[in-house]
Amino acid sequence: MRYALLDTIEGLKRGDLWVSLGWHDVKQRYRRSTLGPFWITLATLIMVSGMTLVYAGLFRQELKTFLPLVASGLVIWGFISGCISEGVNVFISASSTIKQLPAPLTVHIFRLVWTQFIYFLHNTVIIVLVIVVTGISVTPSTLLAIPALLLLIVNMTWMCLLLGSLGARFRDVPLIVQSFMAALFMITPVMWQPSFLPPERQWVAFLNPFTYLVEIVRVPLLGTAPSLSMWLITTAMAIGGGVCAAILYGRSRTQIAFWV
Repeated sequence: MRYALLDTIEGLKRGDLWVSLGWHDVKQRYRRSTLGPFWITLATLIMVSGMTLVYAGLFRQELKTFLPLVASGLVIWGFISGCISEGVNVFISASSTIKQLPAPLTVHIFRLVWTQFIYFLHNTVIIVLVIVVTGISVTPSTLLAIPALLLLIVNMTWMCLLLGSLGARFRDVPLIVQSFMAALFMITPVMWQPSFLPPERQWVAFLNPFTYLVEIVRVPLLGTAPSLSMWLITTAMAIGGGVCAAILYGRSRTQIAFWV
């Protein structure tokens, strides 16, 4: 665990490296494209529009109140799913760089999270647009989205480190994660809220840790403050998950270069 912490500190010190690599990844993905990364924004906007029209009817919700819920949920989930889907392959994808570039392996974790955060920032345009259109009031509680987003980033970082280490050692792990992502999307309140479920079935949402990761950012964006229990649970996830990821990475860090 000690070596994992040292690697993390060294990786943070190399911010110039993973920031530039992250920007390079974004530019390469949309090279020669007219809209560039805003193609993601356009795709998300189309998805938000379609999902709102369909699910508002299914859940019998008013469009004015349901649109902000879906827009914020899909944008936040895009960041989460992007980190998880690519995080499980983070060391495998960077195998050539790992073997050629003498840098802490955590650089690749920060590079991935930073890249996904750039995409997230592009999609926040949709949230701002929806807030303006629907007339949601910006309150002091809205500022709580900033520390909530920091907590989300911390949780995504340890998840990428944990899944990346497992994925490098066991090549079935990426396939397992990819298989479960669709099911995870359905049981996580991205386009719905736990209150939509009958009281006897709400436990499905509350036992899902991703419920808290989505809600702690979405709730302040919609103008209210997250509950104390939500802050405590996401903080406990960040600490507990970070310790588990550090222990696993600390034991496997010297072998990852050979596994990939």
